[in-house]
Parts: sequence; structure tokens; C-alpha cells
Amino acid sequence: MPDDKRKPLAAEPTAPFDFFAFNRSAFESWARNMSKLSQEMAQFMQARLKEESLMWEKLAACHDPAEVVQCQSEFAAKTGTDYVEASQKLSRLMLDFAKSYGFDAAGKPETD
Repeated sequence: MPDDKRKPLAAEPTAPFDFFAFNRSAFESWARNMSKLSQEMAQFMQARLKEESLMWEKLAACHDPAEVVQCQSEFAAKTGTDYVEASQKLSRLMLDFAKSYGFDAAGKPETD
């Protein structure tokens, strides 16, 4: 005969989002960091789209093939520099995020 007088589990959540209440500071920190990362990526993409627009304007003003090659060369060099700088900045952000959670650059927990 089944036991109809079972006790409810003490750890059983009373609402579907009790987990977030329990880990509120961790969730808020994660959300803040993801917002910073998203904002940084959006700003980078906005700047790159602006650079591409300017490049098309410069190309349209070129009078001979040599000017076209020069314009494309300058654009490629600037693009490379911009992407290197952005990747370094995003890497620093991710490293700062990891450190704020107690991890070192290798992804291992920091020890004092």
C-alpha cells in the first residue's frame, strides 16, 4: 500500500524562479558582463560599417586604377588594425569577467 503521508522535500522550490533569487548576485554579475560585451561588439560593428561606407565613397571618387588600389590597400590595413585592436579589447574584457568570478587566465580557479 502506498504511503499517502509522504513529507514534501525541504529543498523543493515554491516558485519557478527561486533559483534566480538564490543566485541573484551571480546572475546580475553575469547579465552586467554580457551587456558590456554586447555593447562593445555593437560599437565595433557600427564603427566598421561606417568605415566601409567611407571606403565606398572614396572608391567612387577614384579617377584611375592606381587610386583604387591605394584606397583598397588603406582600407585593408585599417581593417586589419581595427580587428586586432577589437580582439585584444574583447579578450581583456573576457579576462576581467573571468577574474571577477575567481578564475585565472588559464580558466583555473585562482588561489590566494
